[in-house]
Amino acid sequence: MQPRKGKLPSSVFVDADAIVALVQINDSNHGKALKLQKLVGKHKIKIYTSDFVIGEIMTVISQKSSVGLASKIGKEMLSGGVEIFYVSRPEMKLALEKFSQQASKNSRFTDMVNMVLMDKLKVDTIFSFDKHYTQNGYKLLARI
Repeated sequence: MQPRKGKLPSSVFVDADAIVALVQINDSNHGKALKLQKLVGKHKIKIYTSDFVIGEIMTVISQKSSVGLASKIGKEMLSGGVEIFYVSRPEMKLALEKFSQQASKNSRFTDMVNMVLMDKLKVDTIFSFDKHYTQNGYKLLARI
C-alpha cells in the first residue's frame, strides 16, 4: 500500500482495533491492517500505544479467540518494538473531559485516552479504523 493523499508520518499511535484486525482473519479490516502493518515496517515508522490499549487488545482477543492467543499477543507487544505509555491520573482527567464532550454514545474512553497521549506526544496519526479519531481532528493511517 503506497500513500495516496499525503506524506507518511514519522510516528503513529496504535489503537486496539488495528491489532485485533491484524490477528483476526475474519475481521472486516484484516486485509487493510496487514497492508498498513507492512507499510509501517517498510518505512520504519515509530509506533506508540498505551497500557489502556493493551488491556483492550487482550480482552477483545480473549473473547474472540482464546486467552492463550491474547496472552501471546500481549507478550509480543511488551517485548519491544512498540513504545508503551502508562496513563497517569492527570491524563485520565483530560481524557474524561474529552469523553464528556463526545456526541456519540458509542465513544470509548480508551480512544479519549489515546487522543490525550497523542496530543502530548505531538502525534496526529493513528493506526485505527475508528471514525471517532477523524471526528476529533486526528488522521487515520489508512487514509493517508
